[in-house]
Amino acid sequence: MANILQVTTPNLNTENRNVMNPQDPRQGSNAIHNPVDPSRVVRADGKEGDQTGTNTQDTLLSVINYESNYGAFIKGLGENSNLAEAMGRMLFSGELAGLLGTDQTEVSALIEKFLMTMQMDSPEDLLEYLQGQGELQARFKGEIFDKFRTILSQSSSEHLKEAVMSFLKGYNNYSSGEHLLQQMRSLTDDIEQLLLRSYREEFRQLADSMNWDAANGDTQENAGVLNQKLIPFLSAYISRTHDYGSVREAAMLLIFHAVRYQNGGKEQLFKLFDALSGDREFQKVFQGEAEADMEKLLMEGSRESRPILSQFADNLANLLLKGANGHGGLENVQQFYNIMNGMLINESVYLPLLHFILPFQYEDNSVMSEMWVDPDAKKDDGEEGRRIKLFLKFDIRSVGKFELIMTLQDRQTRMQLFVPPALAKQERKIQTEVTDIMKRNGIRIGQFLVRERVRDRRIDEVFPEIREKERTINVRI
Repeated sequence: MANILQVTTPNLNTENRNVMNPQDPRQGSNAIHNPVDPSRVVRADGKEGDQTGTNTQDTLLSVINYESNYGAFIKGLGENSNLAEAMGRMLFSGELAGLLGTDQTEVSALIEKFLMTMQMDSPEDLLEYLQGQGELQARFKGEIFDKFRTILSQSSSEHLKEAVMSFLKGYNNYSSGEHLLQQMRSLTDDIEQLLLRSYREEFRQLADSMNWDAANGDTQENAGVLNQKLIPFLSAYISRTHDYGSVREAAMLLIFHAVRYQNGGKEQLFKLFDALSGDREFQKVFQGEAEADMEKLLMEGSRESRPILSQFADNLANLLLKGANGHGGLENVQQFYNIMNGMLINESVYLPLLHFILPFQYEDNSVMSEMWVDPDAKKDDGEEGRRIKLFLKFDIRSVGKFELIMTLQDRQTRMQLFVPPALAKQERKIQTEVTDIMKRNGIRIGQFLVRERVRDRRIDEVFPEIREKERTINVRI
């Protein structure tokens, strides 16, 4: 093994030992440069960082050269900071015209339907739209989940905590039933194209026996098809053809989704809930309302409870897919791909924030807005109430770009509003009108600054806690 720590056996003969004198110029050339320091991770050549000063992106984001999963996320977060601007160009600058110009009736109808979901005719419609998108993003919210959080934070019973976590995992699978079905449907289409031609027809018949429109929680029929037909067919196919490449990888992904889907059955969810209801500590928190809370939870997790609200997300996803596949012209493919990549980065498991994309049209104004929310922001010493921090960026096409940084605690807020140059001299008027709006909603203004917007602020600049994970070891192999 290479002696990377440069460990040597000490010379016990001190009389014949070569003693280096750093002040002696004759011995200066023999000094060791860039010695290895085992307490730090350095580059292979012993130097520290980029000595050329040309890697501006890494310098800006302080991303270590040894790329890790989290380091790649931070880097991608910086590279995709213009997601709202790219979406604004797509929605309001004519890039959809490329799709509208196609001869495909399906695509034209999809675009028309999507644009209708963005049109707001009244303040009430706008409020419902904004609140609805928030409800779709934040799945574990409401009084029921607040009770579960109370148990997890205050209970001393590890058994009860594990039971609560198992139930929440089951509910996540239950409410994801529609999504998991669509994922498996897409996978079966891909697998069919990967199979040898002589096997495709039989596989297609098996896939068509699935009920792709099954309601959330109604998993028994589809689980039987998956466990008794589809998965055994793929297993036998791989054994016969020794296809251990793409087919096996797709089959393993299908099995992963199938397990989650089957664990989201309504009967399984009720069993998990019954295991909770027998606990005395659980009964104290829910106080005899457990059954009613369970029925309400199942209703909220069903897609029938919010068909209109989900149209925006579904239509947007379909449009991006069409554009990325070249239906809007090959010259626009990269734009659609960049938007999809930016949305995936902002929905990463590494981002400890709620992220919302909210484009709309109201009173002949086209607005592109993007918002990040930390519902449990770090509090200062001595503070008790829950603290919420919000970062909002919005672009009114006829006015300019705005940025709002806001914290809310105990119904008191502190805000910084950055406005376009044309509005910078109207500071007093903006403060008065915004303060009146806050007062009408029962919120006190603790501090309110209005400044001219001169640059884009990064997410990790407003929420510096995002970068704290860089101190951990998370190497990507």
